[in-house]
Amino acid sequence: MRQRNETIGSLGRAPARHAKASVPPPPNEPEPQGGGVRAWLHGAMFDNLGLKFLSMVLAVTVFLLVNDDPDREIRVSVGVSYSLPTDKVLISDRVDEVLVTIRGPERRLRRFDARELSRISVDLRAARDGEIAFTPDMVQPPTGLAITAIEPRSVRVAFDKRTEKIVEVTPMVAGEPQHGYVVVEIKATPATVKVRGAEKTLAALTSVRTREVSVEGRADPFVERAALVAEGIEIVGPDTVSVEVKLGTRLVTRAMPEQRVIVVGEGVDPARWRVEPEHVEVSLTGVLLAIEQAKSTMRPVVRATPSDKAPRDASVVLEGVPPGIGVRISPERVRVSPVK
Repeated sequence: MRQRNETIGSLGRAPARHAKASVPPPPNEPEPQGGGVRAWLHGAMFDNLGLKFLSMVLAVTVFLLVNDDPDREIRVSVGVSYSLPTDKVLISDRVDEVLVTIRGPERRLRRFDARELSRISVDLRAARDGEIAFTPDMVQPPTGLAITAIEPRSVRVAFDKRTEKIVEVTPMVAGEPQHGYVVVEIKATPATVKVRGAEKTLAALTSVRTREVSVEGRADPFVERAALVAEGIEIVGPDTVSVEVKLGTRLVTRAMPEQRVIVVGEGVDPARWRVEPEHVEVSLTGVLLAIEQAKSTMRPVVRATPSDKAPRDASVVLEGVPPGIGVRISPERVRVSPVK
């Protein structure tokens, strides 16, 4: 009976487990393949976590900035320079500026300065009459920008043979001299100059003028240097001349109607004489300043004596006029009668 119970008891219990001591791998034995990959992945994801987060933020920021900077276009003026042949003259209208369209990121365009673009250089030394195109490759844009268009797209050029000619110099003056004076003579030294230009232009050219020399308020002669005006031509040699200006007193004729005739003479009372006609017209010719002075001093008169008893005709004389002034009186004779 006891033996049976022990048998049953042993059947209901599992044998006790005994822990086995772990044995380290041999020193030269490689680690299992899966363990190295897991360690690398763990380090790549979690080592230096702060730097990795900062790098990700910067990358996202740059991405947003780049994708938030759209391209746009602006137009700027660019100068044009020409290299011309020595034996020909460009007679067509030049295009000295063009409008250049520049495309690029908006932020880059905000920092763009038009002075970064150099002038367009057009070589016409071997060109013939016709159209010369302006192309984007003639302009070197800054880094990050592109040239998309140029207006106008071309310039028409036409040439004429270059020649030389000797022409006269025409001196010019401006302003008014001092009151009572006028310009008497203007002389340029040298009187002629050599010019160079298009054959057709020089064929119709007879003289070149100077810049205006001011005579404002002047009364005395003077000499002054003046530049030559070269319009569509080239001056060969010095481009200035000496201009001599001579001034003189102004000669004028002034009419002064309704001048009352006065009877004068020793012992004569003008109030006791009658003159017919009572007024005459006077015309003076001479230096303006002298005539203006004579206005306040002149008087037309006829001479009489106390012994004159009967009416008579008498010549009118203009007194108070400086020498050198021409006088004309109308009528020249009047009738003088004593009043009783």
